[in-house]
Amino acid sequence: MKFRIITIVSLVILSLSGCATSSYSVGKNFSSENVPQIIKGKTTTEEMVNLFGEPYSKTVISATDEKWIYMHSEGTAKAQSYIVTMDVKTTGTQKMLDVLITDGVVSNYTFTEGQNPYTMQVN
Repeated sequence: MKFRIITIVSLVILSLSGCATSSYSVGKNFSSENVPQIIKGKTTTEEMVNLFGEPYSKTVISATDEKWIYMHSEGTAKAQSYIVTMDVKTTGTQKMLDVLITDGVVSNYTFTEGQNPYTMQVN
């Protein structure tokens, strides 16, 4: 009888936990190798589109300034669910090219690229 109760309790606990894995891709991939070809004060918006394609987003800053963002992130997310908590771990890569355009010419930009490790615990 005691073995049966332990078995039932174990099955209930196992049914309340679980795991899932999912792949993700956000943004539009672009060539990192072309970043050194950007010249502040010289590279035009047409040249940017030729080098990287259309940006992920465009924002008007003022009558003369626009902000273009090229962004791409991809990887895997793994979630492990327990009775009252959940752990989420992501691995992958991300890159972002943030460009300030003034009067149709690149006036400034920043570029970051690297691993995207992230862990979150939800209670």
